[in-house]
Amino acid sequence: MTENYIFSGYGHALGEYSIDNKELEEAVNKEFLEKFDTKRIEAGEKFQKAKAKSPSLSAFDYMAELKMGFKKRNHVVPFPPTREKYKTAKTSLDLAVESTQDAIADAGINPEDISAWLVSTATPHEQAPGLAATLKAYFVDFENQAETMTLTSACGGFNYNLERAITYFKTHPKAKYLVICHAEVMSELLVDTTEFVPFVTFADASATVILSREMTKKKEGILSIVNYEDPQMINYLGASAKGKMYMQAGIIKDRATVNLVRNSQEVLDKTKWCLEDIDLMIPHQTGNAIVHGVVKELGLNIDKVYQKVQYENGNLSGASIPTCLSRLNAEGELKAGEKIITATAGLGGENGAFTYLVPEKKKVDKSIKHLKNRISLVTGASGGIGESIAMELASRGSDIILHYFSNEVKANQLREKIQKQFGVRVDLICANFAKEDELNTMIQELKAKYSKIDYLVHTAATTGTLGRASEINSKEFDLVLQINQFAPIELTKQLFPLLQKTILYVGSVAEDAEFPGSVSYVASKRGLHGFAGSFAPEASQKGIKSIYYMPGIVDGGMAKYLDELQRNATMMAIGQKKATPLNKIASRIVNSLYIPKVQGTYSTYEDVLTVRRDSYRADDIHYNIKA
Repeated sequence: MTENYIFSGYGHALGEYSIDNKELEEAVNKEFLEKFDTKRIEAGEKFQKAKAKSPSLSAFDYMAELKMGFKKRNHVVPFPPTREKYKTAKTSLDLAVESTQDAIADAGINPEDISAWLVSTATPHEQAPGLAATLKAYFVDFENQAETMTLTSACGGFNYNLERAITYFKTHPKAKYLVICHAEVMSELLVDTTEFVPFVTFADASATVILSREMTKKKEGILSIVNYEDPQMINYLGASAKGKMYMQAGIIKDRATVNLVRNSQEVLDKTKWCLEDIDLMIPHQTGNAIVHGVVKELGLNIDKVYQKVQYENGNLSGASIPTCLSRLNAEGELKAGEKIITATAGLGGENGAFTYLVPEKKKVDKSIKHLKNRISLVTGASGGIGESIAMELASRGSDIILHYFSNEVKANQLREKIQKQFGVRVDLICANFAKEDELNTMIQELKAKYSKIDYLVHTAATTGTLGRASEINSKEFDLVLQINQFAPIELTKQLFPLLQKTILYVGSVAEDAEFPGSVSYVASKRGLHGFAGSFAPEASQKGIKSIYYMPGIVDGGMAKYLDELQRNATMMAIGQKKATPLNKIASRIVNSLYIPKVQGTYSTYEDVLTVRRDSYRADDIHYNIKA
């Protein structure tokens, strides 16, 4: 049997805005982009011949598409990029989370089984900690101790980490899966640049592969890999400390071509392949000037060269080659037995290559039960958000205790639905939180029946009258406080000896938005928030995490009781563009129970209490919200 290192899962994420050549040409015409000499190009013989074949061809399309090889490019902000736009744009971290999520799903593995996370970028989302550590925190439990390694690198980052990963496998015999990710937001480096070439070329993306150790009868997967650094390129492509890009295209082209050719020939020799053996070459998607020069120098048939990502998505720095692989995989174009060679060269002189023999794609079981053997108590489970959370917990294998009050028919239907779909244990318990005797009976029943409860999720609540303070009588005010605040507090304190993992309190965006009305509801949630903060240190001493979760406007749940004025005022206050689907909120809440970081949310900390806001705009969290 032979030990092999194969790509068992692929994923990629692109900047959401596709910038086509027309937009850039208009910017050139308006003199926003410089150093494009239209008259010189139009006077050229090659342009004249191309225009004779395509009369509508412009000088810009000739240069950008035919000569450079770029039709579109993906950025995280619309054109043109400005500092202000990046305050709310996706970061290299956001893209990395998306591509890694897809790669893990494609591989059908449990993130807890990943032994190390290797990530590279030249445009990190923050100074520290490293992108790898933060990325990992979106996928694994709080107790996970897998190693993380962040490499500051651009074009060569993926290839460097791939070689590191192979070395890791050889020194860690029990390791089975590794994450290799490269994420880049190159467009942010263009904010202070006006030359047209970088705008035509660079784009934003992340790509992730799961590298697996597999024992098979024949050698396949990674066959040979090399990495080098060329100091002759060190001064000709990069970015200053303030993020201003510098680039000398002519020198880059000459050195990159030399390095790509040399590395390609070296890995071919090591693999004992000749050019005729290659089914596909995936070069760094750097542009036709370099790629076609390399192909010509090697003597390779251009039909065997993959440039789809270059033409449609741009030069994605170190994410280029893994994005190509991910697209080929998604489109069903990676065929078992295919012989692939890749080569890269760029920023800082980093350069490398590897050969890859595509293995047979294995069928995977994607129904991983992350919460198997866990027990979760959800209060208010017959309500919209409670029901969605219960379904999400069950889909991940947790047994469920569903608390409800008045809607017994709906509660029974939910139990039957969960049991049929997911096969987990579901118990029902009825109690009116407005009545202390029913609450106490519920507590005693739970104590008698269960020796542990892993997750306690408080969703039970009533809105009360959505009127101003002067319109609400004291009886109603007390009722809302009893259901929303005092009952959850008593339940938490009494069940504390049984609790094991996490207490999550569902709060309200109304605490931040402060719209007119719902005074009793807001008061009760603020009271619950206060208790959560004061009780969190005691829970922490027992190893229990406390989370106060504040959803924005949800498409369902209690938000349906708000009038249009209240909804609009709330969304404006937190920078929310549209209501968030209920199932997404539920998924994020369940993630919060056992995963340190959750995409789509922003956290602040009150001592050991995590206050997590969902669907808020990032800059509102950092600058406007007083937590």
